[in-house]
Amino acid sequence: MDHKRHAIKRIFPGLAYICCLCVVALTLSSCTPLRRKFTRKKKKDRDVSQKFIPVLEPVDYAEKAYSSLEKYKHHYSLWRVWDRDLLYVIENDGSDKRQKYLLGQAIEQLEGMKVLLVDAKRAEFTVRIDTLREVGKVYEKQASMRNKFSIKKKIERNSREIRNGFSPDPVLVGEEQ
Repeated sequence: MDHKRHAIKRIFPGLAYICCLCVVALTLSSCTPLRRKFTRKKKKDRDVSQKFIPVLEPVDYAEKAYSSLEKYKHHYSLWRVWDRDLLYVIENDGSDKRQKYLLGQAIEQLEGMKVLLVDAKRAEFTVRIDTLREVGKVYEKQASMRNKFSIKKKIERNSREIRNGFSPDPVLVGEEQ
């Protein structure tokens, strides 16, 4: 035991001396690059590096032309989202305002699809849109006078008929309009 204590007593003063020398050396040597890094630079220096260069000759790009089928697919996919959200909100007793909004958006997408359909299918499709408009008239009644279950069933039936009979297909869509 005495050897360990004796060794510690011999090493400790030398270790303390070395630590003090390191602290003094670091304190006396100034670290100007480190200080310069954390000092605020003048605005002139920043303005030179971020100078605005205007575009003198803008490039005009031609509008991308979409085919009727692509437009129909776009409206169809949006209608499916609005329809799914509407059924979810009805099922979970969402607010009337939200239900009316979702129904209006679904009808708007269906109107966009109707314009792109061939004449033979357009009349049948109009019946589907009118069914949703009738559901919209039900919302004019008070909430206590409405049957949530029957509204949901009408919308589900209408959605199923649209998905089965009017899914995006080149035969359904007319020429460019």
